[in-house]
Amino acid sequence: MILLDTNIVSEMMKKIPCPAVIKWITHQESMALYISTITIAEINYGIHVLQKRKQRHTLEKAFSQALNESFSNRVLFFDEEAAYAYGEIMSLRKQLGKPLSILDGQIAAIAHVNHASVATRNMKDFLNCNLELINPFEY
Repeated sequence: MILLDTNIVSEMMKKIPCPAVIKWITHQESMALYISTITIAEINYGIHVLQKRKQRHTLEKAFSQALNESFSNRVLFFDEEAAYAYGEIMSLRKQLGKPLSILDGQIAAIAHVNHASVATRNMKDFLNCNLELINPFEY
């Protein structure tokens, strides 16, 4: 199971995504790729702050379609178990002098409780979280 960080999902939404990311995605078993409710929130926020209504509407529709077609039944939630893991992960990172952002901490916690690897461009954001990390940009 691989949890896609928001930067991987947003990369795939670009007009011209990074070729390495495309290659990596195509070499994965699609049923092993998951997203989190946190990524849905981040992408949805990014779409809604766009100034151009037409562009916003187009992206909103495309993202909704991608969720329904590509990630049906493969969305991981920030639930009670993840909330407890979040506290432990955030505390550890703070003790190391490398605090995590709230959203990255939530994604790390979701991955941890679901025994998922994290695919991300921002490897440093997830170091010392006891997670297997994958950088599709280096594929």
